[in-house]
Amino acid sequence: MRDDEYEEDRSRIIQTIRMCWIAEQSIVSVLRKLLAELGPSDDRAGIAFQVVNYMARAFNIRLAVARKFTRWHPIGGDLSDDEAEVRFKGFIAWPPEA
Repeated sequence: MRDDEYEEDRSRIIQTIRMCWIAEQSIVSVLRKLLAELGPSDDRAGIAFQVVNYMARAFNIRLAVARKFTRWHPIGGDLSDDEAEVRFKGFIAWPPEA
């Protein structure tokens, strides 16, 4: 994949998860949408790395905070959907205030 194709794809995914957040206001919905956009993979570490980076970039979250999203069970963590919604509440403040 060329650099410009990569950047276009990355921008599209970021826009998609932002729109999901605006529509649903649910962290689990955003994470599910992101996983669907990334596609299937057996590489849990690679998926976790991508989730952290996409969430940090899409929602202006520090990487140290975005890293906590890897605790969600489909990425290999120990938090259920309900626990993730509670634990991650307040992590996303989007759209940013002017």
